[in-house]
Amino acid sequence: MLEQRWYNRLGSARLGSARLGALLVTLALLAFSMLLAVPPVGAQTTDYDVDDDRLIEIRNLDQLNAIRYDPNGNGDATHADYVAAFPGRDTNAQTRMGCPSGMACQGYELTADLTFPETTGAYNPFTPIGTTSSRYETVFEGNGYTLNGPVTNAGRAGPFGVLGVNGVIRNLGVVNPDATTTGVSAGGLVGESWGTISKSYVRGGRVRANANSVRVGGLAGINRGTIRASYATATVGTISGGTNHYGGLVGQHRNAGSIIASYAAGAVSPTGAGAFTGGFIGQSREGNALTPTVTDSTWDTSATGQTSGIGNQQNTAITITGYTTGDLRRPTGYTAMYANWDIDTDGDTNPDDPWDFGGRRDYPLLKIDKDSDGTATWEEFGGQYRYIPPPPSPPPYNPAHDHPEIYQNPRYEMATSCAVETTGEGDDAKSTSTLTFDLGDYTRPITLALSLWDGTHFRSLQSQGISMPELRQDGQTATVEVVTDPAQTRFRLDSEYGLNL
Repeated sequence: MLEQRWYNRLGSARLGSARLGALLVTLALLAFSMLLAVPPVGAQTTDYDVDDDRLIEIRNLDQLNAIRYDPNGNGDATHADYVAAFPGRDTNAQTRMGCPSGMACQGYELTADLTFPETTGAYNPFTPIGTTSSRYETVFEGNGYTLNGPVTNAGRAGPFGVLGVNGVIRNLGVVNPDATTTGVSAGGLVGESWGTISKSYVRGGRVRANANSVRVGGLAGINRGTIRASYATATVGTISGGTNHYGGLVGQHRNAGSIIASYAAGAVSPTGAGAFTGGFIGQSREGNALTPTVTDSTWDTSATGQTSGIGNQQNTAITITGYTTGDLRRPTGYTAMYANWDIDTDGDTNPDDPWDFGGRRDYPLLKIDKDSDGTATWEEFGGQYRYIPPPPSPPPYNPAHDHPEIYQNPRYEMATSCAVETTGEGDDAKSTSTLTFDLGDYTRPITLALSLWDGTHFRSLQSQGISMPELRQDGQTATVEVVTDPAQTRFRLDSEYGLNL
């Protein structure tokens, strides 16, 4: 009986222990599953497509450099440089890089201007993106941002080496590049393009040959694809070599390549025997029984120094007309040589109004609606500039004047008058200046920017602690009141930044 009781107790104890063990295992599994469901803070994935447009966002040079390992733009690259450039990325096939669930990423986009280092070291020189064996075959959206000062020395030199048939570069500016080909081609933007370049430009900088039998162009060294609504003002020249092709926009234009509504306005000054040199294209050439075309495009005969648009044509009969700097700057809209430049640049077949023509001192510039306010402007498309003439120097100030002196940039022909009322005495004295503008034939709303005399020179109102007053328009008259110290009754209209008529 005693042994039986002991056995029963021992059995119960063993049974309780088994239940406890099972419970502990269950709790452990539950805790582990919770850890999997909610990763620790350090393991949280980073969204690299914040706006869910299926374009992976590039915020720095490391990320720009890394996209060479993902030429198809789906974010699945495993190269160490790519992994380091996009830390914490989501690698799930359905939500990779933060692109919308179930929709694969389809390219990259800039979210900031990127500046390359001026001294030799990391990314100077920069290895071009895309090679003959691994062409860049996806979208690169510039969003109106710029690549500043890239230095490239390669067989196919440029920020992009080879753009593939499916590759698209759009809304991108390249400022002051230094591209040198050591064997095949060089462009301020692309060494060799089989794809599409749209609404993009190269401003300043230089593109050069350092070899024989190469193609050098301000925008692209070789173009077999499509270039539309783009321009280049880079200097095209030579370090060494001969029998090369030099063009203000494209070095060699071939196969079924097309250029539409584009221009070149940079110096083309190569050296070397046997070179083909054109203000727009170095050589146009039939390839694979396909013939390239040029439509509604031009070059600046004065700025390029070239009276011929195409240096050499092989089995092509392209006609292109060049103009002087004055002629190119004279139109202020889609007229004359720019009559057909309001083209479709985004593929929806509708004209996109890509150009801003400025005034009669300006080349056409590209524009974009970067701030999404419904209005595209050239100022929002970074890296471009227009000449701002200095305002006329004012005559010596005469403190006995009863009215302020208004110095207006001669670009704007409007009648201006001013009435001044001074109140208070001593340190409490203030002047209320009422400026009146007769707008004449101008009908569009205007934005006014004023500078105020501080006793030495004109400075903006804001820099002197004075808020910009409200401009009131009534028909063809606009008025504004500025309250200042009595000694500060001399105003200047700041032209390019102010009266936007």
